[in-house]
Amino acid sequence: MNTRFAQWASLSPWSIISFSFGGLKQLLTNGYALIPLVYTGWQQGFNSPWVLLVALGVCLLTLSYASLQWAWYRYRLQDAKLGIRQGLIFKRAQEIPLNKIQNVRLEQPLYFRPLGLYSLVVETAGSKRDEAVLAAVNYRQAMQLKRELFRAHTQKQSPIEQQVKTQLNHEIPKEGLVIAKDLKALMIFGLYQNNLIWLSLISGSILGQIDWENLQHNALVQGLLHWYQTHIATGLGYQALFILVTLTLVYLLLSLISMASSVLKYYPYRLSLRQGTLHRTGGVLAKQQDALRLHRVQTVRFEQPAIGRLLQRWTVHFEQVKGNEVEQLAKRHLLIPSMTQGDIAEMLPRLDDLATKANRLPSAFQGIHIGWFWRRALPLALLPLLLTPITGFTPFTQIVYGLTLLSLIGLYLHYRQCGYHLEGDDCWIHSGILGQSWQLVPLIKTQDVSISQTPGQKRNALATLHLGLASGPLVIPYIPLTEARLIAETALSLTRQDPKNWI
Repeated sequence: MNTRFAQWASLSPWSIISFSFGGLKQLLTNGYALIPLVYTGWQQGFNSPWVLLVALGVCLLTLSYASLQWAWYRYRLQDAKLGIRQGLIFKRAQEIPLNKIQNVRLEQPLYFRPLGLYSLVVETAGSKRDEAVLAAVNYRQAMQLKRELFRAHTQKQSPIEQQVKTQLNHEIPKEGLVIAKDLKALMIFGLYQNNLIWLSLISGSILGQIDWENLQHNALVQGLLHWYQTHIATGLGYQALFILVTLTLVYLLLSLISMASSVLKYYPYRLSLRQGTLHRTGGVLAKQQDALRLHRVQTVRFEQPAIGRLLQRWTVHFEQVKGNEVEQLAKRHLLIPSMTQGDIAEMLPRLDDLATKANRLPSAFQGIHIGWFWRRALPLALLPLLLTPITGFTPFTQIVYGLTLLSLIGLYLHYRQCGYHLEGDDCWIHSGILGQSWQLVPLIKTQDVSISQTPGQKRNALATLHLGLASGPLVIPYIPLTEARLIAETALSLTRQDPKNWI
């Protein structure tokens, strides 16, 4: 252990900037619902000078609180633990064992870039939030801390294990750069990834500011309506084509925003492997350096949205231990964008420290029984049939029929995509509707296994398999009972013979 970090040390005074922005972010996050009210009131003439005084007071209080946070923040690295003390009135002391650290991120927010400073973020297994944030450290100090935090795992290996691993690395050069993504690949990633978040953010802001009463009297709008009635409304085919073209243009517009966001967040994307740890670097506005131990990975998820299927691109997610964090914080797992099947086949054999031994995506899967579909489709189909004698065939009933039909189509497509594939000690789970997803489950990581049966499943020798993992539960429904028992017994035999920590 490096003696440099053995004594209690304080952060740089520049960390006050980070604490200030963190306080303002928390304030805005908790009061985000008031932003539209304040904006609307301002537009309608709310220009009281008290607003400026209150804003100035909030800034002064935030700066004062950030200064106190910096003054009472201390950290040290001793006895294989990262110790942190903070707080003036409500004191808080932490001791984080180094062997429990799951991920270490090196971030450089925009306000730290001119100063050449970074924030070192430490995450542990199952944590609700970042366990520790060491703000405003220089690059050399950050890298030294990062090496010390990951050194505990390396020192635990016996000399024989280290010698064998070194020989293997010399025979097959697996360390170094694993994946690099250029500008084109990141723009493709922005094109096929989910753009619904951008639609909700943009449409909510724009639609709330439109004066709908005066809009209908606008000459341009009236001209467009007249053109629509003359050329489009004359036939059902023209209307369907118009809707399709409009949706395509809206998607492309949102994709431009998504592509810009992808480039700003990840470019230049570099993923390297050193001593069993993945290191990701990238970011234009805020530089990021993530580190993830491969043996901490619980499952590997390969996602391919509908547009991604057309472009033959996948997104790879390394899922770790899942905590009780809020949803947006749970999405911080390391991902690899815009991967082809060839890229995946080249990458997986290099990741020796993964619990899985798979080296490519499966070419097929075994589907689930159609009873899963009928069990859900029949009650759904009965809803409009029972509603019609009560209300009659009204426009509302027609909408219910249309929604039911769409739901049944989506349910059937989901049924067709559900399945599994057992490959050695790994279990692949397939799902999706228009897109598709493969979940690679190393059965040695399984914490608990259960098999359940409904009366209908018993009559058909079917079962539902539940796999409990640290990254979250997984379910394979309506599969043959013999297959469910085979997967469960494989998982139990592997975990019974494995003395290592499941994390």
